[in-house]
Amino acid sequence: MKIKKIIIILIVILLILGTVLAILLISKKNTEYGSVNVQADLSDIINQQITEVTDINNYYIVKNYINRYYLYLTKTSNENVITAEPITTEEQESINKQAVYSMLDTTYINSTSLTVDNIFNNIEQIDESTVIIDKMYFAPMTTNMSIYLVSGKTIAEATSEEKEFKIIVKMDMANKTLSLILGEMAEEIFDTNRLGDTLNIDTETTIEPNDYNQYEYNNISTDEYITDMFNEYKTYLISYREEAYSRLDNEYSSKKFANFEEFNEFVAHKIKSIVIAKADKVRTTQYGNYTQYIINDQYGNSYIFRENAVMDFDVILDVYTVEIPELTEQYNNSTDAEKVLMNIQKVFYAINDGDYNYVYNKLDNTFKQNNFPTLESFETYMKSNFYENNSIGYSNYRTSGNLHIYDISITDADNEESTTVTKNFIMQLLDGTDFVMSFNV
Repeated sequence: MKIKKIIIILIVILLILGTVLAILLISKKNTEYGSVNVQADLSDIINQQITEVTDINNYYIVKNYINRYYLYLTKTSNENVITAEPITTEEQESINKQAVYSMLDTTYINSTSLTVDNIFNNIEQIDESTVIIDKMYFAPMTTNMSIYLVSGKTIAEATSEEKEFKIIVKMDMANKTLSLILGEMAEEIFDTNRLGDTLNIDTETTIEPNDYNQYEYNNISTDEYITDMFNEYKTYLISYREEAYSRLDNEYSSKKFANFEEFNEFVAHKIKSIVIAKADKVRTTQYGNYTQYIINDQYGNSYIFRENAVMDFDVILDVYTVEIPELTEQYNNSTDAEKVLMNIQKVFYAINDGDYNYVYNKLDNTFKQNNFPTLESFETYMKSNFYENNSIGYSNYRTSGNLHIYDISITDADNEESTTVTKNFIMQLLDGTDFVMSFNV
C-alpha cells in the first residue's frame, strides 16, 4: 500500500512539473515572436459577417466620403471645388491629385504603384456627375475597424452617361479616418464575398489621418433621414427616370405600368407637383423585414417607401394600385360611411394621376355600358368634366338598400377661384376592399 501511495505522489509531481514546463515554453515562444496577450487579441475581433447597413450615421459618413472622392476626381474647373474660390487649373489639378491619393487605402496604393504624380494616368477622371449609391453592405472587423462594400453609378450631368463602380471603404472609428480600395482589387473582394459571408480580407488595425481622409460624426435625426430619402427619390423622378423606375416595388410596378414608357408618361403628367412637393405628413410602421414610410406631400399625393436597409428602398406611388397593410387594417376597422369616403378618395387620387383605367374598372357594369362603352369615351368625359388636379369635399351621406351615397363637391386644386362641380357618388361595398360605383353624368 505504501508503494502505491508513493507511485501516485510521484505521478502527481510529474504532471505538475510537465504543466509548468509547458507554460514556460509557451511564454518563451511568445517572447521570441513578440506576441501580445492572446485573449486580448481575440476579444478585439468581431464576427466579420457581411450584413445590410443599419446605422444611418455611418451610412452617411461613407456616402459623403465617396461623394467627396468623386468631387476631387472631377476634371478641373476655374474654382476650388471645396471653397469655390478662384483658382488656376494647374493649382486645382494639384489639389485634386493630392486629395485623391490621400483618400486611397495603402494596400491599394502599394498594389498599383500609385504616386501623386501618376494618379490620373491610372484613375480616370470624370465629368461633373451625380453619384448614386445602389447597395451598401457592412462587416465589422475589429472593435475599431469596419469595412463597407459599396456599389453604385455615376451619371454625367451633360451626357447622362452612366458608369458603374464598386468601392471598398475602410473605416477606422478610433482615428475617425477612412480609406478607399478601387478597381480590380475592389472587384475581387465583391466577387469572393456575399451578403451573410464572413468577409475574407486583410486589413490594417489603423488608418493614419491626413488632410483629406478624416470625417466628423453627425447624428442624423429620423426626420432628416426621411426628408433626405424623399428628396433623393424626387431627384430620380425629375432627372433620372430610369433609376426612379428601377426603385419601384415589383408588385406595384407590374400592376401600374406596362413598361418604362408608361411610367415616364405618368411622371411627366405629375411633374409640376413633383418638383415642388415637400414631405408634409409621415406615418412609420415596422414590419418583419422592412420599415414602411407613408409620406404625403402638401397636395395629398402619397409616396410609400419600403425600406430594407438604410437608403435601400422600394417605392409605391399611390394608395390604390396595391394593398397597403396599414391602410387595409384602417379600412377594415372603419364604418361603412368611412369606407365609402376612403374609396372616393382613392378614385380622385387616380383621376389626379391620370389613371383613368383604375376608375373605369371600378364603374358599375350597367352604368358603364349605358354611358361609357369604352375606356376612351370615359377618358374623354373625365378630361372635359373634371379638373387636372381635383380637390374634393363631401356632404349629405345617405343609404338606399346596399348603396351608399355622398354629395361630392369638386374644385380645381390649382385655382382657388374655380367653379365648384357637384356630383352624387353612389357606391356598393364588395368583399375585402373592393367596390363598384357610379355618379350622375
